[in-house]
Order: sequence, then C-alpha cells, then structure tokens
Amino acid sequence: MPKVVLAEVVPPFVSQQLQALLAGAELDAIQDTSDEELARRATDADVLVTARARVDAHTLALTPGVRFIQQLAVGYDNLDVDAIRAAGIPVANNPGFNCSSVAEHTIMLMLVVLHRFLAAHDATCSGGFPTPGFVLANQANLRELGDETVGLIGFGNIGRAVAERLKGFKTRVLYFARHRADKATEAQLGVEYTPVNDLLVDASIVSLHVPSSAQTRHLIGPAELALMSPNSFLINTSRGDLVDEAELRRAIQDGRLAGAGLDVLEDEVGGINPFSDLPQVVVTPHSAGITRTSMPRALRLAAANIDRFLCGEPVVNLVTR
Repeated sequence: MPKVVLAEVVPPFVSQQLQALLAGAELDAIQDTSDEELARRATDADVLVTARARVDAHTLALTPGVRFIQQLAVGYDNLDVDAIRAAGIPVANNPGFNCSSVAEHTIMLMLVVLHRFLAAHDATCSGGFPTPGFVLANQANLRELGDETVGLIGFGNIGRAVAERLKGFKTRVLYFARHRADKATEAQLGVEYTPVNDLLVDASIVSLHVPSSAQTRHLIGPAELALMSPNSFLINTSRGDLVDEAELRRAIQDGRLAGAGLDVLEDEVGGINPFSDLPQVVVTPHSAGITRTSMPRALRLAAANIDRFLCGEPVVNLVTR
C-alpha cells in the first residue's frame, strides 16, 4: 500500500480526517519533523504532505522514495521549488481553500484597529462598564469602515473576496496588481485600479494580498511607509516578510502611521510578538485561514489530489514557477 507522510505539527483530528479521506494509502503523521525522524519514518514515503515545514534538497535526501509533494496551504514559500523540480518531483498547492476565512479575518482586523476594539475591551475589564474615560479619550479616533479608502495590494482570490465583502460597508476600494482585472470584474466589485504609489498615498487602510517571494520581500519598507498617511493603517494577512517590521515599528512609534493589524510576522518560529508593547498594533497568530470550514476543505482537496497521483491520473494545482 502506498505510504503518505504528513510532515507537519497538527492536532490528531487533522491526521485522522486526512487518513479517512485517502482512498488507498497508509498515512503516517510525523509531529517531530527533525532530520532523525524523517530519516526513520519517511524514507519509504511515496507522498509528502506539508503546510509550513521546510522542504528542500536536504529534506528530499532524507526521503528518497517521495514521488509527489502536496502542500496543504495556499502559499508555498516553505518549499524550495527549484530543488524539488530538479529532483523531478511534481508539487501541488491548495489555492482557494481558505479564501473566505482570510477575507473575513482581514476585514475583522480593519474593524478592530478602526474601533480600537482591544483598548475598549481592556478598559471594560479594568474599569467596569460603561467606561466614559475610554469614550472621551478616543471618540475623535474611532472610525467607520464605510468612511475609509481601502487599498488592496494584490488582487487574486483573497483580494477579490475582501473587495466583495467591503461592498457591504460602502467603502471606496482601490487595488493594484501585476495584471489589471477586466472592466467587468472592476465594475462588479466596485474597485478602482490604481498605481501602487498612488494607492499608498490615497488609501487610509492598505491591505496586502500577494505571495512571498524574492521580489516581494519587504514590499512595504521605508519608502512605501513614507508615502502612507499618518492616519493610515497597514493590514497583513499574507506573509510576514512582505513587511520590513523594524521600519513599521519606527513609523508607528514616530506617529507616521496610525497602526497595523497583522496575522503574520517575519519570524514565526521564535514565538515572539515584536509589537506586543505597541497598543496600536493588533497581532493574531497566523490563524486567518483556519476555521472549522476551511480546514476540512483543505484536507478534501489534498486527499483528492493525492488519490489522483497514486491512481496515475493528472493532478491539479501544480506549482509551476
């Protein structure tokens, strides 16, 4: 029976669901993805499944039997695609499975920073209810999403899902992408194509929806932050390395930016939130894409693709770059 190795730290129910979905393969879920454990348990694996764990030439040397790699996530910056391609191994990702959940989380972060939700919550916890001190101190700073101009950098599945949901708030939405959408899509979603520098100047909320790559690393750095209004917010539910965090921190501390809502950080391995002392920054633990709806969907899509491969059928969502 073919062997599928899930090389990722996941709750037991995730591996149990994946095993139940696989038609004719044995699943081994490795919670410890150290070299020793991979060499011991994944040497004879036919398929490797991952989400955030690094897969590169070294990993492939420890798993010589692997013939197919399935990424549970949408992004694949944890994969050395060049090394995998050089080894002749097809690799697929899972686009679209968490589109709704990330879009909702993105808008939640916008609302949280605009309404200073965490500060309001802390005030009621420490000072009772109602809290006139909080209201008096913040009434001039609390803002409605419908009054804002949102700038979306990136206009793929998630960027478009955010734009669609913003229509209900009657928010003005600008977007920038490498490839402009057609006029019908722009009209349907009520968005305006805007060059990126103009978007940074005009938007009071800038939201990032592009993948991580060498070209997008520190996409938001000193020059970009200097273009943004002191009253604007940065939202990032994509990848942490899109933002130069040191520069973002300085901009907020210096009053050159109102704040940020982040679901991702540059260094997520260390488990440290570098903005924990800044009340203007809300950080969630890379959880935007995970809900009880999206995770089963990801597992169903991955299992179906694995079954296709093992049956000799064409797989879908191949990573081609």
